[in-house]
Amino acid sequence: MNILSKVVLLVDDSQTVRRMIEWVLKPSGFRILHAADGIHALEVLRAEKVDLAFVDLNMPRMDGIELIRSVRSDKKLQQLPIILLTTENRNEDREAALQAGANLFLTKPSSPAMLRSTAESILGVSASAATEGRKVQP
Repeated sequence: MNILSKVVLLVDDSQTVRRMIEWVLKPSGFRILHAADGIHALEVLRAEKVDLAFVDLNMPRMDGIELIRSVRSDKKLQQLPIILLTTENRNEDREAALQAGANLFLTKPSSPAMLRSTAESILGVSASAATEGRKVQP
């Protein structure tokens, strides 16, 4: 699959956090979508093909755990890789996220290099391939 067609959904009620993660991931050539909460994320997921989601834990209307459970119960979405990215570092939050179906539980702040390499690894994109992808962008 073309690197430039990989789509990453950023789900966080903080626009600043979403913009920061977008800034980190853009050099890898991913197309970035945004959602402010779990309900908005489900709307985006049903309208767009998404390859990876970064999801916050604490959000209004629908939190990250509820969103993950909803995604895992939807046959069309259940294979979506989900990274829960949160300021919470309690074992019970980690266990709840993994039991709900999160592929990975990361705490904020996470280094930009670690976020980028994690996304590239999950999506099967190497750093050199991402660099090549950037070179061919119009």
